[in-house]
Amino acid sequence: MSEQAATTDEASKTPAPGTGHAGQTFLVGDEIYIRAVETGDNKFGVSWKDTIFPKSTEWYETWIKEKMVKEKRRATYIILRKRDDVPVGSIRTRRQDPLTQIDHWIDPLYGERGQLWLAEALGLAIPWLVDEQHRPLVRTRVAANQDAAITQLNALGARQIARFREAEKTWGGRADVLVFEYLNRQWVERLGDPNDVSFERSGSGEGRPVPPPIELSSDPPLNAVRVGPRVYLRPFERKDAPLAARWSRQEPDANWDSGRFMYSTAGYEVWNEGLQKEDPQKFVRFAACLRENDELIGMVGIEHIDYLHRTAETESIMHRADHRGGGYGTEAKHLLFDYAFNTLNLHALRSVVIFPNTRSAAALRKQGYQEAGRMHWHFPANGYFENFICFDLLASEWRSMPRASMNGVLAEEEGAR
Repeated sequence: MSEQAATTDEASKTPAPGTGHAGQTFLVGDEIYIRAVETGDNKFGVSWKDTIFPKSTEWYETWIKEKMVKEKRRATYIILRKRDDVPVGSIRTRRQDPLTQIDHWIDPLYGERGQLWLAEALGLAIPWLVDEQHRPLVRTRVAANQDAAITQLNALGARQIARFREAEKTWGGRADVLVFEYLNRQWVERLGDPNDVSFERSGSGEGRPVPPPIELSSDPPLNAVRVGPRVYLRPFERKDAPLAARWSRQEPDANWDSGRFMYSTAGYEVWNEGLQKEDPQKFVRFAACLRENDELIGMVGIEHIDYLHRTAETESIMHRADHRGGGYGTEAKHLLFDYAFNTLNLHALRSVVIFPNTRSAAALRKQGYQEAGRMHWHFPANGYFENFICFDLLASEWRSMPRASMNGVLAEEEGAR
């Protein structure tokens, strides 16, 4: 075969521009259509791969062939313009049964047109995932200024369940982030509407004064990052793993998370050291130790750090049950806030608590968190699916909270004994 004939034959196999959706029987809209990622999409990587650090076309090709194909319970779908088959964005799904999370991205260079395409893509993808693939629910997030997407979600029958304040950076300011869920009607008929499940409140809901700053008269504890009146924070070290593993076997409370977890020494060690190898870290964990004797009593951490929008989620646990209820956890948490807001320069933090864990919810309120909404059917529990209550805290709110005196801290410590 001549070179010219071969070229002609190859061209006959390539769809003409604007015909890539021909023959596709679903996920085809008026202006866009959705399909799985193909190797040739690497040429448009910056338009569909959500990243603030764009890469070369070769990098995207490698990601498609070597990384994407190995992902489990995750899938990436391309949003293409029908008239010329140009990728303009993507929808990325993450399955965590019974939940399917949808993340989405539209090339910001398309402006308002891109927002209309995104709205149409959500209108195609969400019913496909829930009503056709029979998944219990889909959850997605949109900025409060994404009017087209919000209109589409409301038209589908999706429901706004949470609002995280000032959680997204926009041109010239910030926007709230709205969380929407789309429930499978058949599951609702069987299990009932999760929005009807009441959340038991506990505590006064009033914030407590922030522990006072400390002026050290001597050297700080070894490797300390933050020091409070009774507690200090330092990075996790290998010597902490045996203690954490042992305490995980002695946990008395089954409701603080989705059941109790049991760690191995090796697993705990590898996990924490692995977090420290990331650059930049998206998950930072600290050991919470007593100043009086350097004893490890628990941990606090910041996960899902978003350096662009300057948000993250906090976590904490006092491994030592005998140190719960005495204010040690709250003191460690405020040291974490100081690191998050004044070192990482984060703008807002969020946290979630399962409905049965009213004690942790009360602690979050004392620490200054505000209720932001709820998330339903997050994981199986007690023959049902458990729900989360959501909280958020702005840096400005934490900085304006009253500060305690050292005498108040000492009185709290004495009362805990």
